[in-house]
Amino acid sequence: MEGEFWCDTLVTGEDTTKGDGYFNGILGPEGPRAGNWWVAVVDAQGQALSHAVLFQTDTHDCDPDGTGRQWVIIDFKREY
Repeated sequence: MEGEFWCDTLVTGEDTTKGDGYFNGILGPEGPRAGNWWVAVVDAQGQALSHAVLFQTDTHDCDPDGTGRQWVIIDFKREY
């Protein structure tokens, strides 16, 4: 992650409108943040259970028809 902001650890099931395994993270309270970020699934001890996935955000036009990237959806899929 670039910068100092990150949210607290989020536990699945905090959003009762979503199913198990759903998480939502906020990178900072000031609004859109540009950067390169990594996300991974980890266990309670911080051991990685998935590959790390890179995503990028920017501060471009945030309007609904704009080209900005502030909302990222990442779906992890179990591999056997």
